[in-house]
Amino acid sequence: MFASWLKLKRACAACGLVYERGEHDYFIGAYLLNLIIAELIVVAVLLMILLATWPEVPWRAVPWIIVALTVPGVVLTYPFSRAFWLAIDLLFRPPEQNDFERADTPVTP
Repeated sequence: MFASWLKLKRACAACGLVYERGEHDYFIGAYLLNLIIAELIVVAVLLMILLATWPEVPWRAVPWIIVALTVPGVVLTYPFSRAFWLAIDLLFRPPEQNDFERADTPVTP
């Protein structure tokens, strides 16, 4: 599905399904999912740090921990959020013949 960690291929090599399904801003929902997932990871780690160090929480280090987790977290969860968004879209909007690159490819749910 991906040519590299951050670059999506145009279509599936096996079935020809075009990943961007009709809209130029198709993956905006994936970006939202990516941000939500990355922030939930940050919150979970901060809660673990808070519980592990209570009552001597290192408050001065907390902003640095947030930045150190958020930036790589967004990059690390990026391909998964795009794939998950495509799966959600295929679930609610099954593929049609025009979603495939090759006209002779049969539609399979």
